[in-house]
Amino acid sequence: MSRSVLVVSGASGSAESVAAAYARQDDWVGFLYERGTPPDELYNVRCDVSDGFQLDAAVSEFETGHGAVDVLVVDADRQGRHDRRDPAAAETRARANAIIGRTLPGMREAGQGRIVLIASTKGLGRGSALAGGAPHADLMSLAWHLVHECRGSDVTVNVITYGCANSATHEGRAHRAQQIADLAVHLTRPEATDTGAVIPIEVLGAIPVFDPARTQGPSYQDR
Repeated sequence: MSRSVLVVSGASGSAESVAAAYARQDDWVGFLYERGTPPDELYNVRCDVSDGFQLDAAVSEFETGHGAVDVLVVDADRQGRHDRRDPAAAETRARANAIIGRTLPGMREAGQGRIVLIASTKGLGRGSALAGGAPHADLMSLAWHLVHECRGSDVTVNVITYGCANSATHEGRAHRAQQIADLAVHLTRPEATDTGAVIPIEVLGAIPVFDPARTQGPSYQDR
């Protein structure tokens, strides 16, 4: 059964690969992007997620055509907005908060949904224990808060983080994008029950899932 999938583009450059992976499964895919030229075959809507009016209009347009969002994948890092006046970690969490706040009520009403957040370790403030611990925990705390908020329903929330690949080759970046896409599809399978997982991806490989929680609610298969 086809699902309604909303993918939000961001700084990782992986969102197009993620959207294409769902499209190959014959899901209904909406692609929100702030800049650039998205693939013609996707249902594309230009949208600044930080603008509440734009976000509501874009999601409403998608819902009108395809119903409530079943799967949400957000590249939480925002392109070209990391500077001293706009800390990356705060921007990352705000971006995730905005889109989740708009789509989660529909998932909870339906009793099911899948959410995946994508963010760079750089954007999360990683580097040293002092500089990186709090910002990294900030986005993780959002995910885990949502896990507990949605407990008892078939809504899962997981996070994929990726290392900085500025020095990587084009092939390396493409490989990372495909890894992220494969993981996103895996984490949002109808029968998937893992939630609260944080999965770091490096350009050359993936690190196993860290201590996922288990939902207590029904799965898609039980509907």
